This record gives sequence, C-alpha cells and structure tokens, in this order.
Amino acid sequence: MRRSSSETRKKILTACVRLFLEQGYKNTSVSQIVDEAGVARGSYLNLFPTKDKILLDLTETMFDGQFGVARSIADSKLPSVYAYAVETAIQLTLTELNENLQEIYIEAYTAPDTAEYIYVQTTAELKEIFGANFPITPTAIFMKWTSARRG
Repeated sequence: MRRSSSETRKKILTACVRLFLEQGYKNTSVSQIVDEAGVARGSYLNLFPTKDKILLDLTETMFDGQFGVARSIADSKLPSVYAYAVETAIQLTLTELNENLQEIYIEAYTAPDTAEYIYVQTTAELKEIFGANFPITPTAIFMKWTSARRG
C-alpha cells in the first residue's frame, strides 16, 4: 500500500524530532532518518532534498505556534509586550533543557533559509506587538546581509 506524501512527511518529521533531540542535528544522518521513519530514501529526497529543508519545516511549525502559545500564557489584560517576554522565556528555557535542542536552535538561527524565516516571522510579530514604536530595518538591508552570508 502506497503512503500519501503528507503521511510520509509526518513520519519523517517525527523521526527527525526524536533523532535530533537524542543525537543532535549534526550527528543525525539521512540514512538514520530514513531507517527510523521507515520510508524509502527516494521518498525522503523527494520531500526534503537537503537536511536543512527539514530544519526549515520544523522551524516553520515551531514558529507558527510559538507566539500564540506565549499570548495564551500572558494575560490578555497586560500590554502585548508581555507576550514577547513569555515567548523569549520559552525559547531560553527550551534551549537550556537539552544540549541537542540548543544545537537545533543554533542551526535554525544560522542556516540562511531558516534564519530568514525566523527574521520575517519575528519581525511581523514584533511590529504587531510594538506597533509604531517598532524600529524597522528595511527588508532590502536584511536580504543583502543574508546574501553576503550565503556566499
């Protein structure tokens, strides 16, 4: 029976989370991911041509809910900056819980695609939180910076 690509994707991501937390991002090989997920290498490569694409997918999933969780923890009667404080505290706490999780964060914040995603998402959230008081760095400057880092 052939699996759907969404089912295969879920199996791969689930395996990655476990392996990355147990072994670290850098110490986890594609072969280990494929074996753990129980999928064909071709299916893996079709969905994730590079391991960094998995990191991006996991980062997107995390960031999509992170500020929402922070808002639900912070009292809605408090200024919205408290949600940002909670979100920051969550990240700091998570990175202190597990050395391999800390490595995942470092990779996410330094890999060009994930760093760009984090920048764009965080900027949007901070603009919402701080409104007119938010100092804007033009996207062109950020893009120039990321291009220089890539090569």
